[in-house]
Amino acid sequence: MTSDDRAEGDSVVDAPERSRYEIVRDGTVLGFAAYQKAKDLIVFTHTEIDPEFEGQGLGGRLVRAALDDVRTQGLPVLPTCPFVQRWMAKHPDYADLDYRRRPR
Repeated sequence: MTSDDRAEGDSVVDAPERSRYEIVRDGTVLGFAAYQKAKDLIVFTHTEIDPEFEGQGLGGRLVRAALDDVRTQGLPVLPTCPFVQRWMAKHPDYADLDYRRRPR
């Protein structure tokens, strides 16, 4: 999975061998959203942006692209990471992905 932001030259890629989505610019990993994948859901556990690149909106772009990819897989998300929780709360168009809101 790759999502390009042409204006910034950033890509978000799934790195399943490291269990995380990474935001990359010119081959350099600027940050990541770590996850644990279960059979029926994906748990986002931690999001981190290199301090040198904070304040540029990279975390939001990273989470949006990761959630867009998860949506294509048809998996719900359990956001235990506070950043992902806050981001999803601010973007109600992603509420349908929240495992806690799905009927069981």
